[in-house]
Amino acid sequence: MKNRVKIALFGVAALALAGSGSIYAEGLHVIQGGPAYFSAGVGVFNGVGVRPIRGPNPRIPELNVEYQSASKLFGIGALYGLMVNTDGGIMGYTGFYSDIAWDNDHWILTPVLGFGGYDKGRGKDLGSTFQFRLELGLAYQFANGSRLGVKIAHISNAKIVKQDPGENEALVTYSIPLSFGDHS
Repeated sequence: MKNRVKIALFGVAALALAGSGSIYAEGLHVIQGGPAYFSAGVGVFNGVGVRPIRGPNPRIPELNVEYQSASKLFGIGALYGLMVNTDGGIMGYTGFYSDIAWDNDHWILTPVLGFGGYDKGRGKDLGSTFQFRLELGLAYQFANGSRLGVKIAHISNAKIVKQDPGENEALVTYSIPLSFGDHS
């Protein structure tokens, strides 16, 4: 089941980047500068394709907030985030992101690689406190720089311990540019 989820994630990325020749014609590029962003998302924790180690395994609501720094090196910036769900599960994380744009910067694909600490609360046991986080977001960027999009994410300890059930999320996100972090 995990392999199917990973294949799906890579498939979405490949389709978004290479799905049509018009993407290349519209100036596919990595955004090198620009403002910092604050993003909030609501969605479902434990959405699809995962099994519990023990205990509950429900699909439950979650809230996700992230700060994406404006400072980038070769188009890669730092990111800080927090995920909470209605069973008291919480994950604080940091990592790296990049924004890939096309169609006059109206469409933004954002892959994220992060790591952090997870506490299950009354919810799903992910096998350890230390976890990795992978995300792939797709958003439409409006003229004022704000973004409305969707994001899929996966949390896993990458088998650094024997038990690794993983967890998948699907969210709707809204991001606003922060003027104090502008490095255009």
